[in-house]
Amino acid sequence: MSSGPQAPSPLVGLGRISGAHGIRGAVKVRADAEATTTDAEVFAALGEVWIGGRRHQILEAGRLKTQVILRLAGVDSRNQAEALVGLAVEGDRVRFPALPEGEFYWFQVLGLPVVNVADGALLGYLDEIIPTPAHDVYVVRQGEREVLLPAVEDVIIEINLEEGVLKASPPEGLL
Repeated sequence: MSSGPQAPSPLVGLGRISGAHGIRGAVKVRADAEATTTDAEVFAALGEVWIGGRRHQILEAGRLKTQVILRLAGVDSRNQAEALVGLAVEGDRVRFPALPEGEFYWFQVLGLPVVNVADGALLGYLDEIIPTPAHDVYVVRQGEREVLLPAVEDVIIEINLEEGVLKASPPEGLL
């Protein structure tokens, strides 16, 4: 449960090494529930990842079904790749490429205070994002109170990273 904003870690989760791919040391990265992205182009733009507390330069990033395939500097054999299985893969938040206007990485918005545009009241802090086929659902918590907000433009009015706030207009009767 979130009780307020917390200092962000410089590293954000990208998933876990799920296995080796081929005989030349490539690894498969499976996104977990906390993953920031599953886009191979973002991995390539990062240029490096942290695995098990060690930095690895990305030589190549591609996609295979639902996983990202990485070739890493210094990981040249299947045995070296298999030694990484199960380890978390993280990226430095300052290395993520910019997104188009109005789009955000989850790590940029998680933890933001959520205020009601009608009266400026603090609804809580964005604690979790639940992806659904129709739209994401924002889980806003303050103490024991939990509010679920659909991430649609009629409800999420503004996300302002400069001010560090998310402004919402909860549907009538929700609160």
